[in-house]
Amino acid sequence: MKYTVSNEADKKIQEDTDIIIKIVLKYWKPRAIVMFGGFGHEGGSFKKINSKLLPLNDYDLYLVNDKPISGEKLEEVGEECSKALGRGGIEIVEHFNEEYDENKFFHVDLHFITTDSLKKVMPTQRSFDLKTSLVVYGDKNILNQMPDIKVSKSDAIRLLFNKLDHFQIADGNSDIIKSIYAVKGFTDSASALLIFYNKYVSKYQDKVKEIQKLDVPEEYKKFVEIATKAKLENGYEVKEFDVDEFFEKSKKWVEYVFKRIIKEHLNIKSDNWKDICKIMYKKLPYVYFKDYLGSKYLFFMQYYLNLKFFLEAKRKGENLPKTLLTWKDPGLTLGISMMLYSFNEKKEAEKYLKKVTSNTRPLKDRLMKLYSIYYLQKLV
Repeated sequence: MKYTVSNEADKKIQEDTDIIIKIVLKYWKPRAIVMFGGFGHEGGSFKKINSKLLPLNDYDLYLVNDKPISGEKLEEVGEECSKALGRGGIEIVEHFNEEYDENKFFHVDLHFITTDSLKKVMPTQRSFDLKTSLVVYGDKNILNQMPDIKVSKSDAIRLLFNKLDHFQIADGNSDIIKSIYAVKGFTDSASALLIFYNKYVSKYQDKVKEIQKLDVPEEYKKFVEIATKAKLENGYEVKEFDVDEFFEKSKKWVEYVFKRIIKEHLNIKSDNWKDICKIMYKKLPYVYFKDYLGSKYLFFMQYYLNLKFFLEAKRKGENLPKTLLTWKDPGLTLGISMMLYSFNEKKEAEKYLKKVTSNTRPLKDRLMKLYSIYYLQKLV
């Protein structure tokens, strides 16, 4: 199977995949196990240290099972898989204050989807990518049951919210994570543009080709090309630029893409981030979940997400009663706060954070902790 652009790397990843499958089969007998993410689309990242090949970031796998599987058990077995591979098994988003280490932060991320659910998936980037992923165990044709998927424009916005969080993690951290998130800033902002303009494709190699066809600055197209090569071939090392310089360029272009998408999506005329976020807070909750819920009139059902977030936050030691006093999804409020913080509107960022919690200091840490709780739920 092709997990990367390198035959040598593919052998190492197949060895790891065989170990993961063996562990998973101790606990469940799924209809199929699917390699998702970059490794599931011939776009996995790796580097060679002396003679040792090191896959980077994570292995993202879906178990297609007839019955639901608890998230806690998936997390537990994922950690067992990580340890069996000799990797740390923790998420940088959850441990954002720690210095990044390629081995410690590599993890096996297990998800499940029921066999029946394959036929009625939500219109997300994850669903689109799952349909085109590699089945590494079981029924090789099982993903053919999935319908054709048009990815919701909201997923473009979600991707960009996540990028701003990742930039905050990398800022002041090691050069390795700065380089990784700078590269991902370009590759994921390209994905966001392709989603928004209904041109999305799963493979990184194809995204580069599609982004060349869009009406975006030539400089941006060139950076997407450089970043994609770094991801696929060079273990996220960008040879053409100093790490800090490339990191700043990535932040600048993510800001450009975010502003372009959100202004067009919500018909916003102002270029001022405070004005943009004010309109986002007012308008976005009414349209953001429309494609996921199937109707623009069901926006109030976001209250379910508030309840889920409240309970998950409680599990992580956070008491957030304010989230139960509104139907607006706290993830959007936190995302808007993250935008303002990222674009140097810190007082305004705190104002929005106060809609979720009264405890806002230190601002960056509070914002990142609460956003990480929401992010790790992966509800949509």
